[in-house]
Amino acid sequence: FINQINLGVHTKGNFILSPDCVIDTPLAGYEHVRIQRLLAKALKLPNPLRGKCNNNFGISLIISGHIFQAFEKITWQDRIHRQIIKLPLNMANLIFEEMAKIKIDHIYERNFFPLYSLPNDACFVIRRAELEKLIIQYTSAPVSTRNSSALARLFWLACWHNESIRSLIGHPYKLLPIFEQWARDDGITDNLSAETLKAALERGSPYTNAHRQ
Repeated sequence: FINQINLGVHTKGNFILSPDCVIDTPLAGYEHVRIQRLLAKALKLPNPLRGKCNNNFGISLIISGHIFQAFEKITWQDRIHRQIIKLPLNMANLIFEEMAKIKIDHIYERNFFPLYSLPNDACFVIRRAELEKLIIQYTSAPVSTRNSSALARLFWLACWHNESIRSLIGHPYKLLPIFEQWARDDGITDNLSAETLKAALERGSPYTNAHRQ
């Protein structure tokens, strides 16, 4: 209204009331800007001048895999008052004067209106499942496929001179179950990787294809 942006978001379908107190958000609406500002405050940084949403088209939510827009059910009188007090004082006074001239029969009726800011008692939380994903992502060491050249050479020679597995040197994914069985037989519980096995054989082979032609 103030910036003369004549664009609004239109929703369709029935209004629903979520039974859950914690509701997911895709951060596709103006809640994304709120998150940016909270992060800036926590890091003691200035608020971002331009966010993902330069225009406020409402708050988005995810319920049962579908995106919804958040609405509130209040009287027309309360809605008008809440919107007017957000305007500059001189503009608000003009609108109050114009509204006083209009007779609205349904001023005390309750209706659904889109939310453009979060309620005062709302807060952002991170689900435990999402925290666990972050913990796993940053604490799980990636499987290393690096081996020293000398060690890789010895490994390839050991496999090449073992008649029972020589034919599988070029097929590390078929070779892996054999090593896993040997490991179990000797009480070794480390996780073995076919990618590590493949990299070691390729690095240790004196031939281009990790096995004799």
